[in-house]
Amino acid sequence: MMYSSQNDTLCSAGDCCQLFKSMDMRYTASCTSSCADSCVNASQTNCSVNCCNSTGCLNDTFASMMMTTTVAAPITTTTSQATPTTTTSTTTTVNNGNKCHKDTCTGENCYTGFKAQNIEMCNSSQPHCQLKKETVGSAIRWTAGCTNCTGQAACKGSTQPPCNLECCNATMTSCLRLNGTLNVPSFATRGPHLHTEVIASFICLLVLSLLV
Repeated sequence: MMYSSQNDTLCSAGDCCQLFKSMDMRYTASCTSSCADSCVNASQTNCSVNCCNSTGCLNDTFASMMMTTTVAAPITTTTSQATPTTTTSTTTTVNNGNKCHKDTCTGENCYTGFKAQNIEMCNSSQPHCQLKKETVGSAIRWTAGCTNCTGQAACKGSTQPPCNLECCNATMTSCLRLNGTLNVPSFATRGPHLHTEVIASFICLLVLSLLV
């Protein structure tokens, strides 16, 4: 695995940061005004591993690629009567082929402007795509990306941030709708707290048992 463009580069206004994978398995990070087609599997070349438009937005992609690829050192065994043999084992778990939008913005509904080409590859520990709502000072911040959001609160009713407007199963294309509708399946909201409706039912049953 080879990399070029190891120094920081200042992009022009409107340009994106792109990590491009060429045919000779060389990875090039550079500025671009037009993102290449996204890589859909680990063997594809001449494609974009990630293309985004914020400072340092390729850092997570580099970290994921470096941390999830391990190569065992060669082991050589030699005896006086046998020919030396060498055994090499390789384990690679770069990503699982699933993708999510990756972006951050500040504003009430600014996430509707997230660009389709701002995509990141998810690893095996990130089964979901997330659109998370947080408060920073008096402002609302939205963050989209790969994660595991099982059990986290959904942004419904009077729920206060941090919460998820969307938490869906990651697939080969991003499952985030980015249209303002709640997209949180039941698996993502299971946590240590009971729903209000369940608590109300218990209270009714208790009152009825006391009246009998």
